[in-house]
Amino acid sequence: MRVTLLEDDPNQAAILVGWLQEAGHEVAHYASGEELKPALADGRFDLLILDWELPDTTGIDMLEQIRSQVTWHVPILFVTARDSEADIVHALRSGADDYMVKQIAKAEFMARVAALSRRLGGEELDFEVGCYRFVPQSKTAYVNGEEADLTAKDFDLAWYLFRNVGALLSREQLMREVWNVSGLKTRTVDVHISRIRKRLNINPESGYRIKTIYQHGYRLEEV
Repeated sequence: MRVTLLEDDPNQAAILVGWLQEAGHEVAHYASGEELKPALADGRFDLLILDWELPDTTGIDMLEQIRSQVTWHVPILFVTARDSEADIVHALRSGADDYMVKQIAKAEFMARVAALSRRLGGEELDFEVGCYRFVPQSKTAYVNGEEADLTAKDFDLAWYLFRNVGALLSREQLMREVWNVSGLKTRTVDVHISRIRKRLNINPESGYRIKTIYQHGYRLEEV
């Protein structure tokens, strides 16, 4: 992928650039919002990684500017020291696709980058985690080797949750990414979450739980 990184800390930037280049990605690094602006106008990139605290602006301001001006949908990942739930919710509601709090581990960071890259298209491969196996071509899920009774949309939702373990996902984001709609006032997401909890036996005994975030959405957590 072509990755754009907005990070003013040179040491942090060097680490992230190194990890991304090691994985084969092209990386353009900018240290301020002003430096990034020409890239928004002149070039297309596949992933944007934003810090929150910047010398001339904030990551949130840049995020809102990007979502209002950039004509293609680029996945945006926040990597920041700000760790309050209010900040996380603010970023996600403003259009961020994922959020990580420093200090970050290489394996988790690269897994999040890979998950965002899959949204760009391409053939999905079978995916196994813990006692679960997901087969996207047939939209079939297995729990401990036994097929779960899921509808196609149940599968899509479960697939999205397990591809984004640990991420706080708003109902609006889930409607947009799983149902390809936005702006609907509906309990559709809640109904499907309840159903996949039961049909996939998502509970601490299975190693995972779906946490409900009040007035926002859900987070699939590894126990």
